[in-house]
Amino acid sequence: MKRIIRSFLCMLCFFIFGAGALGLGGIVFPIMLIIYRDWSARRRILSKSIHVSWRFFVWLMIKMRLISIKCDREKLKKISDRIIIANHPSLIDVVILIALIPKCVCVVKESLFHNVFVKKVIRHIYLSNDMSAEEFISRGSEFLNAGYNIVVFPEGTRTVAGRRIRLHRGFAYLHISSGKPILPIHIENNPPILGKKQKWYDIGNKVSVYTLKLKDEINVQNIEGKSSRDKAIYVTNLASDAMFKP
Repeated sequence: MKRIIRSFLCMLCFFIFGAGALGLGGIVFPIMLIIYRDWSARRRILSKSIHVSWRFFVWLMIKMRLISIKCDREKLKKISDRIIIANHPSLIDVVILIALIPKCVCVVKESLFHNVFVKKVIRHIYLSNDMSAEEFISRGSEFLNAGYNIVVFPEGTRTVAGRRIRLHRGFAYLHISSGKPILPIHIENNPPILGKKQKWYDIGNKVSVYTLKLKDEINVQNIEGKSSRDKAIYVTNLASDAMFKP
């Protein structure tokens, strides 16, 4: 019975999330785009709206005792113009990060730009993982220089236990081009929920504890005698070690 009740509460949270996304994308954002003509002001308001609404969603899941979060919240609030990379154990990792860290831009799957619930929310402020490397570096650098954080899940999909970890190197090229530091974050959720092969509504009988561990920043510049590709591989290997090693 407890498992059924928790599943119902999880479905209720996601229903509220979807309704909120539709409301933001269909009503709030169009009004804001009319009121605010300056694009930098638009970005700021849109980013703040998503941050606040997703923070409410996370708060709701915590209050319903579906999840809890262990992290240094004050440290997360102060993060600015960083390339944030994280592993991806569950469906709501991006929501948690953006709820805790202000001024975030996230790299998301191209398919989400066609999702009826979130497409009108993300198209104004997020980056597609399907864009060219040149466009990603150009737009990513623009956001970083404006004080935004870029959130990247370099695995490209949710982490699968036992599968060999392979990171895409886009974030490394962005680091080399922009000169902005990389901040690795390791996410654990115990017991695991909302994973790659788990049903989205089946969250078990216990509160899942999300632990966010901030690792040392990576700032590798002026690597002599290496091509851009070699530099990117070097940075990617450093990042992989930082994210996944204790």
